[in-house]
Amino acid sequence: MVTTVVEAGPVTVRGPRPVSAVHARTAVAGIDDDTVLIDDEPVAVTQLWVEILDAVGGGALHVTLVCPTWWTVDQCRRVAAVAETSGAEVVVIQRFQALRRSLTDACCPVVEIADELVVVSGVEADVVPLTVARHIDGGGDVAPEAIVRAVMAVGSGAGQVIVDAPPEVAAADVLGPAVAAALRAAGMVVTSADTRTWHRALTAAITPVSEPVGGRRPRIGPAIMAAVAVAVVLGGLTLAAQDRHGPAMTLLVEGGVGIQVPTGWTVQRIVDGPGSARLQVISPADPEVMIHLTQSAVGDGAVADTLREALQGQPAGVFVDFDPTVVIAGRPVVGYREVRSGREIRWAVFVDGPVRIAVGCQSPPGDGAAVRSACEAATRSAHAVR
Repeated sequence: MVTTVVEAGPVTVRGPRPVSAVHARTAVAGIDDDTVLIDDEPVAVTQLWVEILDAVGGGALHVTLVCPTWWTVDQCRRVAAVAETSGAEVVVIQRFQALRRSLTDACCPVVEIADELVVVSGVEADVVPLTVARHIDGGGDVAPEAIVRAVMAVGSGAGQVIVDAPPEVAAADVLGPAVAAALRAAGMVVTSADTRTWHRALTAAITPVSEPVGGRRPRIGPAIMAAVAVAVVLGGLTLAAQDRHGPAMTLLVEGGVGIQVPTGWTVQRIVDGPGSARLQVISPADPEVMIHLTQSAVGDGAVADTLREALQGQPAGVFVDFDPTVVIAGRPVVGYREVRSGREIRWAVFVDGPVRIAVGCQSPPGDGAAVRSACEAATRSAHAVR
């Protein structure tokens, strides 16, 4: 059965027919919002998606909706529900699945480049995709070698890789070829994703499954349920498993360190101002609640000794409660508390291989519970990426 392929995100919307580029970009960017501005006028996001989907594939009886791998189930369902209002049968698949179907070897890793992140999906269904943050505005994009390491981490020795660098993505025309070259230098065969090719492959291959009218919901397979439920921040993203008792988490790779952070939190790189260069992962509910991550090469001497000496040179009352034997989330660390106006940061410092890692858990004074679950997950999961 022939299906109509609609590509939603990572930047625009594509289908058999053209659509306003501005409207499509605005709809994708506002996927989590109720209202957006079009020509300085407020427009309901749901209504905007109705107009866009009608324009790109209106009248289709069967729709295959392709969503970015790091989108959440709710984000995918929001668009799929709109597509169903026309009476169409809708199947939702993740972008990495769509890209693989364009190749004979459907088990190769996929690298998806987006504006703020790069997601690397592996070959095994139970391997969590990796997300590497991009920092275009911070003076330097992600190093291609970091993507190679991520591919090796999830690729299980696969020799072929798909690199997806959509033309609408910021600086993808530079990063995409650079990543492809680095992968080839590592001995891998690289295929650059071509929109027309994988759209044609899906049109011929996907067969939506009918469901009873009235109780029908967009069909989302087990793979997308498992992975999209933990969508990427900057990712990704990438994607990590969701603890049934806790929030969805994202595995973020920054430099030589991987760490789990809550899905939906915003990632910022701080390279200027006081203190060490660091990554900040900020709660959408409270900008004073965040996770800090710093990393450095392991130096001479014990971590506790060098850290104690460094803190002793700071103003009194700023760094307190130093404890070289504390255990956080089952991990022995060197702990201390940083006290600032309107906030406090509880730091856990430890070594993994050649890297000294420091995880800081920030909250308003006396409200450590606001960041506790995120803090424990980050501290437990932080590790050197080898």
